[in-house]
Amino acid sequence: MAEDMYAFSRLDSAFQRTKSLLWPIKWGVWLRLALIALFVGGGVSLPNTSGYNFEEGDLPPGVVESLPDIAPLIVAFILIVLVIALVWWIIGTVMQFVFVDMLRTGDIHIRPFFGERLGKGVRLFLFQVGLTLILILAMMAFILMLVGLGGSGVGGVAFILLFIPFVLVAALLFGIIFLLTHDFVVPIMIREDCGVIEGWRRLFGMISENVMQIVVYVVTRLVLGLIAAIVQAVLVILAMLIVAIPFVLIGIVLLAAIQANIVLLLALLVPYLVIAVPVALLIAVPFVTFFRYYGLLVLEGLAPGYRLLPE
Repeated sequence: MAEDMYAFSRLDSAFQRTKSLLWPIKWGVWLRLALIALFVGGGVSLPNTSGYNFEEGDLPPGVVESLPDIAPLIVAFILIVLVIALVWWIIGTVMQFVFVDMLRTGDIHIRPFFGERLGKGVRLFLFQVGLTLILILAMMAFILMLVGLGGSGVGGVAFILLFIPFVLVAALLFGIIFLLTHDFVVPIMIREDCGVIEGWRRLFGMISENVMQIVVYVVTRLVLGLIAAIVQAVLVILAMLIVAIPFVLIGIVLLAAIQANIVLLLALLVPYLVIAVPVALLIAVPFVTFFRYYGLLVLEGLAPGYRLLPE
């Protein structure tokens, strides 16, 4: 029965708790949750250029000759980006615990919980890195195997194309593992004061007793996540367009009055982004808060001993 499924029955409670926390608006609460959203919400995908082979003729004159001189700078830049990405990732895993602590205590402050949860955040980070490496290595091994079986010509390409559905399924399975880790294992780690593996061991016991509940939750969570992503994207785009209006007008005035060059016009991007990014994060606040409440309430239904939210 639908009414017996926690994935359905806890939706209204999650909405009410989200509304109670965020309305009436308290800007301190919203801004702190926006900072949480910055680290725990969404990701960035980079364009793939692996399908194009760059040749010497594609580059401006003199670039190839200067590559040995700028190579150390390129390596240093890549290392800096990697370090920043890793630090960002670690902070994001710590914020997963901080977010739960904030909601379970009602104390919407980051500093009191961050240091306390740093150790668990690092454990979660290492767990996620391990899963990511396993996925990447498995994909590479399968692709190399298929290319070896099919050859390097048309047969190899055909094998890779046939392998795409399996890649998507594997990515979906790993995505579900990450989802269950964030929604259920993180709260379990907080309640039991344990590591990721022990948290998963306890979740496995819970899954074995509530298989259908978990399946329905995962499907519902994915569908709701897709709908929320679409709605959030539309709201963000509309907000970005509205925020851009005064900057576009300023740019038009500058072009008409002083014939501003492109550098001056691009400089307008800085104040635009200073305003636009926080606006986008504030839009994300209700969504990330709802889903965090939702996961905690479903976990509570599956195992009352893991009740973390106040009455």
